[in-house]
Amino acid sequence: MTRLKRGVIQILTLIFILMFFAQLLTSRWYLQVSEGRYASHADITYDHGYVARELIDYLNYRHDDLTFGANADDPTILMRDIEIRHMEDVKDLYTQLRIVAVISGLIALGLLGFEYQKDRREFYLTLRTMFVIPLMFTVFIGTWFLIDFARIFTLFHELFFSNDDWILRSNDVLIQLLPSAFWMVSGLLILVGLMTVEGVFYVTANRRLKTM
Repeated sequence: MTRLKRGVIQILTLIFILMFFAQLLTSRWYLQVSEGRYASHADITYDHGYVARELIDYLNYRHDDLTFGANADDPTILMRDIEIRHMEDVKDLYTQLRIVAVISGLIALGLLGFEYQKDRREFYLTLRTMFVIPLMFTVFIGTWFLIDFARIFTLFHELFFSNDDWILRSNDVLIQLLPSAFWMVSGLLILVGLMTVEGVFYVTANRRLKTM
């Protein structure tokens, strides 16, 4: 029963931490830091900063309009209909994943809180072993990223989207602004963030167990 409980906590925590870092990487500052760092950015003719902010603000519920132009003064619509539809699907998926992550985090926190009140030593043992499933996940996904990122990128879209709107042209806004290299780097950063947090859990718990 203890192993099952620890496994549940590890999986729930994994989901929460992954979405926590995913949310950090879907922010204005990350898009600003990424500007000009990918080959496709050299082909951009629109206002990079403005368009990036519009997309991120849409994803983070600051507005619901994807009919923006190449800059703040441009009255035309920059993105094709297929790009707009895909961004709408992305926002729906992102919202669902955020809800799942919050629920997972609350359940994991509740289980850990109950364990802390019941048996402090067991709590720290759980915390110390919390890295096991995230480590296996990180090694598996990280290796796959490095070997065949294109395949995992395709499988992700086929799994989470029910249409082919994600298949875009190389000169589309979403591909120029957010090329596959951008997503590969972002995915690796999320995995690094995950293992960093798990490492902190391990070190903290190990120190406390030595004093008990």
